[in-house]
Amino acid sequence: MVLSYQPILPITTLHDAGIQTVTALSFDPVSDSIWAGVDSGVVIALHTVQGLRGVSFPVGGGLAVNQVTVGDNYVRAFGMAGEGIGSWAKGGMNKWYFRPTSSFTAASPSTFTPNLLAAASSTPELTMLNASTGSAVRQAPVSSVITHLQFSLSNLLSASVDGYVRVHDPRSGIRRENGEASVQAHSSGVQDLQVTGNFFFTIGRSLRRGHEFPDPLVKVYDLRSMRPLTPIPFSEGPSFINLVPKHSSRLVVTSAQGLVNVVDVSDATNANGFYQLETTAYITSVALSSSGSFMGFGDAAGVIHLLTAADESSELYFNGFEGQPIENADVPDPFPDITWTDSTPLNSIGMPHYNTLLLSSWTPHFISHGLHYPPPPKIPPQIINTMKINENIAYAALPKELRGRRNRVQVSNTRDQGRFRSGKNRRDDVDLENLSIDDNVEEVPRIYRKVEIEYSKFGVEDFDFGFYNKTTYSGLETHILNSYTNPLLQVMHYTYPIRRLAKSHTTTSCPREHCLLCELGFVVRMLEDARGTNCQSSNFCRVIGVLAQARNQLDLIDYGRDAPYDQMIQSFHRFLVDHLSLEGNSFPHNSVIYRRDPRSSDPNSLSAAPITQLLGIDAKNIVTCLNCKAVREKENMTHIIDMIYPRPMSQNEPQTLSDFTSIIRSSIIREMSHKATCQTCKHFATFISRRSISTADLPPILAINTCIYNEENMRFWLDTRQGTFLQSQIELQGEVDGVEDPGIATYELRAIVCQITTKTKQSHLVALIKVPEAEPATITKGPWYLFNDFVVRNISEEEALSVPSSWKKPSILYLERTDVRDRLDFSGLPDALDPSILSRDTSISINRQKNLIKHEPLRFEELPTPGTLVAIDAEFVSMQQEEIDYRSDGTSRVLRPARLSLARVSVLRGNGPKEGVPFIDDHIHTSEAIVDYLTEFSGIKYGDLDPHLSPFTLTPLKLVYKKLRLLVDRGCIFVGHGLSKDFRIINIFVPPEQVIDTVDLYFISSRQRRLSLRYLAWYILGENIQTDTHDSIEDANSALRLYKAYQDMEEQGVFDEKLGGAVS
Repeated sequence: MVLSYQPILPITTLHDAGIQTVTALSFDPVSDSIWAGVDSGVVIALHTVQGLRGVSFPVGGGLAVNQVTVGDNYVRAFGMAGEGIGSWAKGGMNKWYFRPTSSFTAASPSTFTPNLLAAASSTPELTMLNASTGSAVRQAPVSSVITHLQFSLSNLLSASVDGYVRVHDPRSGIRRENGEASVQAHSSGVQDLQVTGNFFFTIGRSLRRGHEFPDPLVKVYDLRSMRPLTPIPFSEGPSFINLVPKHSSRLVVTSAQGLVNVVDVSDATNANGFYQLETTAYITSVALSSSGSFMGFGDAAGVIHLLTAADESSELYFNGFEGQPIENADVPDPFPDITWTDSTPLNSIGMPHYNTLLLSSWTPHFISHGLHYPPPPKIPPQIINTMKINENIAYAALPKELRGRRNRVQVSNTRDQGRFRSGKNRRDDVDLENLSIDDNVEEVPRIYRKVEIEYSKFGVEDFDFGFYNKTTYSGLETHILNSYTNPLLQVMHYTYPIRRLAKSHTTTSCPREHCLLCELGFVVRMLEDARGTNCQSSNFCRVIGVLAQARNQLDLIDYGRDAPYDQMIQSFHRFLVDHLSLEGNSFPHNSVIYRRDPRSSDPNSLSAAPITQLLGIDAKNIVTCLNCKAVREKENMTHIIDMIYPRPMSQNEPQTLSDFTSIIRSSIIREMSHKATCQTCKHFATFISRRSISTADLPPILAINTCIYNEENMRFWLDTRQGTFLQSQIELQGEVDGVEDPGIATYELRAIVCQITTKTKQSHLVALIKVPEAEPATITKGPWYLFNDFVVRNISEEEALSVPSSWKKPSILYLERTDVRDRLDFSGLPDALDPSILSRDTSISINRQKNLIKHEPLRFEELPTPGTLVAIDAEFVSMQQEEIDYRSDGTSRVLRPARLSLARVSVLRGNGPKEGVPFIDDHIHTSEAIVDYLTEFSGIKYGDLDPHLSPFTLTPLKLVYKKLRLLVDRGCIFVGHGLSKDFRIINIFVPPEQVIDTVDLYFISSRQRRLSLRYLAWYILGENIQTDTHDSIEDANSALRLYKAYQDMEEQGVFDEKLGGAVS
């Protein structure tokens, strides 16, 4: 007879009580009950299929329950805390409790003969217990820690952490030596073990390329010969296996995702049935009733899912019958009534049970024999010889030979493992999933939690960003003001049409000093080139602050307050898109990127701003007066859709559709009502306004603000048993004059910006993006990536779309229209910088002095080609002092480093007749307040960066950036000293193959020492530089000559000898 199962309503009693995870399950064989072990270490009885809560008791240790076994008159259980195993009456009274000398690890669910129970501990040791009293009958050592125990008809089987299954004598526990007594089922541990007749089944994990991997098979072995038989395939990865009672040839295989397969082990290819549980959480426990007619599945949300083979027309019982009456909780005996008098003995109260020696039982060894015991330690003679006495107080300096010999233990902080490249104890095998980042929060998965840069004595350059990002897609750093915009920057970068537009804009001669579209183009170009190396958007964030203050939108500036970042990022989203539309608009000379009517090919037709062509919703607002039915039209253009949610309906009103597609469509149409005086009927009437837009006019990209402002709105987004609210692809139809357009526009979800909120109400933003570059490749989890500032991690599409709880709140969505993707034309956009900017002498200084002009711009024939050698050096000024937290013990911690800005850059010719002659020597104008000119290190003084006072060549930062960008794009090789820090602050990425850093050339690896430019110039070149202050031309020239000297010494074979003398 083939059992066919169907789901019934799950038991949600534990979930409703706030219990997180059901870690163990067992059906009662004689009562209509199911016993559940939960993550708090408590076993709870649930009665009938309605899950009426009954008796509960702790198993000891406070950690999750590992196993529950229920018999006719007992409940046996043990927890992961490893304190021991106990037996309880069904009323909750403890019968016995066995505590091993070491941590308890496993117990057999059944007994051999009526009273013999097998148990294991971490010694490692196997113990046979009397199941009636809990006393140890015999003990035997084993070769490995046991994790699972099962009795067969005549043997005891154990599965161990080494992946072996071993056969033992069930009477003594000693491993059988006759014949084959063991087999390695899995190379990295057994996850479950089941035995029936002469066969046993295992699931587990194996090592593949040094990493644990769940075996996608249920392995089958013949117990008589310990030989493997044909395994049972299960591609989803088995997590639990259970035998069907009274059907010993049938096996239930369950995955952590809720896929259930009932398979006949005599014919593994003949699967009796597949079932998918409706759960959004992982399955954590499985049990079958004694008749096999019910299967129970506990999940990580505290829900018990039920599948039944019983006839639903009859009353449902777990075992097919009503069973014994439910036992009530055992009531302890009342305390005796003691009449207390002066002569009442203390032993009338009695002592609590104890099995260890009491503290009052002192041995003679603990009793001191003298007045001063133990004697004080002797003072070292070095201290006595130098001791001085002043008013009965003796003091002395601590000798050098005794320093550091204090009685203390060095403990490494696991939170800091892998964070600093200079760390000696850094472990490269630590994974981010196992690293504790702000572990005071439990609900939010680790990769979603807020991450912060930590600073060692070597500065931010020492922070190991590579530990947090092992992909080829770059993250963004967080220690910058307004870096809350990082997720939206990543969305703009991976929205390919916007990326092309922003990169193109950087090649134009944009006249604005503060242009967000320019800065966006520089950032996306940097992210594109970096290929996994961390980047920072300091210039972009700086321009945000300037423009927000200019427009009096101070709420867009992140001053470090606990702001609602979801509202903040949505306001900035609108601010950014409006600026991109304005700054990219060169009407009437805008390029045609997207022609909404493909039949129109008029080259003289005027086009809107490029961003408007991509994101703009050009619709008509149809306004109707409900009093006189007068209709008027208004043009309406918007770039961003604000989502509008259905209001709660009464029982008499027709229910509106509340799925994702319907809400997006209604937000586009946006029907609203208002009251005003009608110009036609002159009455104060109600007006209905509704957008009218055809399907063809829907834009190539939909930018959406989710506008989740209350719990009612949030409920639409939460996952349900039917699936996720978010959909990876939707179909939209426009509406013209109140009539639905038959045309269909297909949109694909490309990116989500989410607010992550912890239990302490601290929030931050992350981006979930479908990366275009990852789509052609074959990746395990697909093209979706999580961008949590500088943490980048590949995730599945299911995880990206899922909103399991309110800790993950979507704020911004980007959808791309797939049916018009091929019609986007970027050929009309400029794509190369004008090289003549290297040949022009540009200055905005009014009082520039000719005798201070030290550079000669490049002639046309000198324009660089790939491999051209140039020397570079830069000087910086401080725009913001570093923020330091001083502790009460005198130590300090850098909260935010000083913010530096480029003040001067000099680029010199590296070869040719004018070798060493600068062709760029620009001081950089800034409109921000400078807090420290750092004159000692930069040579910059007050007035040098002011257009009205500066005697030097003064240039806007954007123009200098374009010059450097052009040099990088033309393949120049940059020579300098300490260039990694310079390029980092300049905010430009230079490929490593285009950088020659004299810091690395003259690096003494044996002593881990880096030599300064001043010392190298003195030792190698015999020159004294930086005597009064720094000069970028002098420093760049010294670095160039050091590189030439390095080449000469390498040719002569004397470089190592010369470098060795530098520290001798």
